[in-house]
Amino acid sequence: MFYYRTVNGLQPPIKVMTPGRILMKKWIHLTVQVHQTAISFFVDGLEENSTAFDTRTLHDSVTDSVSSVIQVGQSLNGSEQFVGRMQDFRLYNVSLTNREILEVFSGDFPHLHIQPHCRCPGSHPRVHPSVQQYCIPNGAGDTPEHRMSRLNPEAHPFSFINDDDVATSWISHVFTNITQLYEGVAISIDLENGQYQVTRDGRAGVHALAAAVK
Repeated sequence: MFYYRTVNGLQPPIKVMTPGRILMKKWIHLTVQVHQTAISFFVDGLEENSTAFDTRTLHDSVTDSVSSVIQVGQSLNGSEQFVGRMQDFRLYNVSLTNREILEVFSGDFPHLHIQPHCRCPGSHPRVHPSVQQYCIPNGAGDTPEHRMSRLNPEAHPFSFINDDDVATSWISHVFTNITQLYEGVAISIDLENGQYQVTRDGRAGVHALAAAVK
């Protein structure tokens, strides 16, 4: 049960059923992720495709003030006492992303092929399962309207060269004058892991050499 208050007072609790997942005399890792009106629950890390165990929508944002009271293991009136043991309770001042939740659970931060250090925003905490430069909300479908870029829109990192996505491109060099362009650029590509297409782009007087997986 998750009880919470908004500016309109105490709201009906969020009840999540976990049949077969929480067993007697067995430790589990439980994470509650809240961002604005989205709340997700994680049991022992992530589910398949890096999803949450369950995702719900709150009536309104949780009240956040210095006078707020947090109670763990019981309801706000002291009833519904939790029977069992707890340890290593943590409260973060930011909403952790799905990858960060898995890191807390397992100790390993999931690697991504494209710019792994770039973090998803709190509103879209899950890395898209097939297009890693995008993030999507928990509980949302893998559709374009739910996507938000995890990278700078102008970014063309080297990892784009073999990400199996024909929509991305890697800019290897930007020429500052025509002389540099005429001197040319020599590149070597190992074709072991894919088929590549090399192009030369000359938009608005700026010349670049790009390579992308075909």
